[in-house]
Amino acid sequence: MLSLGLTGRGKQKRGKKLTAKEYLNRVRRQNYVVKQAERELTAVRADILTLESASLSEKVSGTRESDLSDKYIKLEKYFDTVISEWNKLIDMRVKAKAMIALLPDETQQAVLYARYINCMEWEQVAADMHYSWKQVFRIHGRALNSFSRIHANFLLRRRDDME
Repeated sequence: MLSLGLTGRGKQKRGKKLTAKEYLNRVRRQNYVVKQAERELTAVRADILTLESASLSEKVSGTRESDLSDKYIKLEKYFDTVISEWNKLIDMRVKAKAMIALLPDETQQAVLYARYINCMEWEQVAADMHYSWKQVFRIHGRALNSFSRIHANFLLRRRDDME
């Protein structure tokens, strides 16, 4: 399979090149990172509100108010993390969607878009497109081959622009 010149995030070692499928899966996984960050923000916000209501029912002292405002500052940091992860996802989606749009076949575009941009499960992709799983996987394989060439060209142009 054709290797692409983007280094991965997380467990991948510096300099390792991503395949087209790995690149698209990074976009898909970033969506889950955003969802987990949002869940964590919601949980922390609920915890702070619980603490706030408990402290309001008790006698208010200077340290409790200070503790509560410290917690709100930490909540802001969680919020900033969510915004940062959303920004990464948006950037990744914009780039991936631009490359997917260059595929010559609209059916291939639809499969990649459904799977990697909309994070749909294979069953849902097949049902929405009125195809069997086998047909969807066959289309997906062809789409990845086409996407590999487009993505490799994108990386070459980007590298040329940097030089």
